[in-house]
Amino acid sequence: MTAKILLDAKRALEGCNTENILEVYADKFLFEDTSSMQSITTRTSLREYFDQLFNLPGVCFSDIGIFEGDNFAAIEWTWSGLGLKNENTYHVRGVSIMEFSEGKIFRESIYYDPKTALS
Repeated sequence: MTAKILLDAKRALEGCNTENILEVYADKFLFEDTSSMQSITTRTSLREYFDQLFNLPGVCFSDIGIFEGDNFAAIEWTWSGLGLKNENTYHVRGVSIMEFSEGKIFRESIYYDPKTALS
């Protein structure tokens, strides 16, 4: 079951699709963006987070690798786009660590260094 959720998450990231990515989360969840120190526990806030991310200039996700365990997974990814200040292309490598319950993500923590994206 988690393999399907992970593939759905991968496709949603690659397509920058907020609606599809929301579908992979359990009704009760915790999403942590460790770089911005955000903790999100509501669908409304998670929708706002992904809408904002997916609407950044030139944003895309690629090089997505999935490493799956029984009730957890790690996904490596590259986040690319155009810088907000200088419009130079940036590439940020990151990882998401996820825990599952009943076939959905109930906890996700993402780790990356945002400096190049913010320049």
